[in-house]
Amino acid sequence: MMKIHLTILFVTLFFVKPIFAQESSYLPPQGLNNWYVEFGGSGLFYSINYEKYLFRNSNENITWLGRVGFGFNPIEGKLLNKIFLEQGTFMFPFASSVLLGAGKEKLEVGIGYTLLSKTSAESEVLPTGIIGFRVMERNGICFRITYSPHIRNGEYVSWYGVSLGKNFSFKKGKSR
Repeated sequence: MMKIHLTILFVTLFFVKPIFAQESSYLPPQGLNNWYVEFGGSGLFYSINYEKYLFRNSNENITWLGRVGFGFNPIEGKLLNKIFLEQGTFMFPFASSVLLGAGKEKLEVGIGYTLLSKTSAESEVLPTGIIGFRVMERNGICFRITYSPHIRNGEYVSWYGVSLGKNFSFKKGKSR
């Protein structure tokens, strides 16, 4: 009987490897730039955006960033029965935001404006706010969902956006 117990113990120790639960530590992307395509949001219809990290604290739980974008409306019409855009309107969103939170999930809060322009003589400025949720994956993929209300013709308009993009660095080998 003792021989059977020793054999079972030996087999168990030899063939069974211990399994440990580990919490993987998140390593944020090291690039200081983002580009992304936003549908809705501050660009109203869609926009292609460039974002620059202006400040990031040592714990990487507070980041201040600036953003500029470009969009073009090829059709005339009302978007979701809320926003009328003429055909050929250029959209330029400008914003400054703060990202709050450690890890890959961040709360985004910011303000900005969107310049709508059909010609150099015809332009309109729409103040906008940003409240959103952002996920920055370790491989640099960025996903955002935002509530982006703006004021147009004295009227408060609720608006939402979804973005997908990539974090990068201008220095080779620095972005993960």
